[in-house]
Amino acid sequence: MLVPALLVAFAYWITWLIDGILGWQTMTRPIVLGTVIGLLCGDLKAGVIMGASLEAVYMGISGIGGSLAADYRSGTAVGVGLAILSGISMEEGIAIAVPIGALCLGLMPVTTMVGNLMEVPLMNAAKQGDVKKYNRLVWFQAIVLQHLLDTAVIFLCCYFGSTVITTTFDAIPAWLMNGLSASGGMLVVVGLALTTQAIFSKYTVPFVLVGFVLTKYLAMPVLSVAILGFVCAYMVFDRSRALKQVENTVGGDDFYA
Repeated sequence: MLVPALLVAFAYWITWLIDGILGWQTMTRPIVLGTVIGLLCGDLKAGVIMGASLEAVYMGISGIGGSLAADYRSGTAVGVGLAILSGISMEEGIAIAVPIGALCLGLMPVTTMVGNLMEVPLMNAAKQGDVKKYNRLVWFQAIVLQHLLDTAVIFLCCYFGSTVITTTFDAIPAWLMNGLSASGGMLVVVGLALTTQAIFSKYTVPFVLVGFVLTKYLAMPVLSVAILGFVCAYMVFDRSRALKQVENTVGGDDFYA
């Protein structure tokens, strides 16, 4: 269990590092992080499905004023990792990931404090004009200190938690396990509902109804509906752009007339 737990922690750390270096917020998204963990742990299908499900859960949650409702990165890493290592169902893994993400949110101030330990050496190197030393300290901070604590916590959760989770879930009654699985599925629905609420308007109602009819009554695959949605979005975007070009042309002709 040591190597799989290390792989989960490594996946979390490397995605954080890539996002930090490139200035992205893509690699640590649940759908990407879950896929990477599934690939490294030997269950790519479970990683992709759980990552996409957790992406749906957290997609409608946005940080306002720098505050977050949960640390979706840690929740995804621990939830997907424990689900694959412990052999529990994906719904149960999702149900575990959400509270773990909320608990790990409390580690963020401590993680930031650990990452800021290099502030004084960095200031001294800058005052001395030692560019090479400054660069080394910056890379050391980014690679080692910045996410040392949370990566260690994820490793410990996956290493010790897999045995605890397996023992605990074996002792849980069947009716409670069914409720836990149902709650995991409901979390995905709640996340999609929050996302729909954010983008809902009178212009999107027809598309929502069409997608519902295609999926529910015509039994079209989700991928086919998504492709049709992309085509419709492109047509609407292209039409709006063409109308703006026409308006600009007419306005320019009136000006020179």
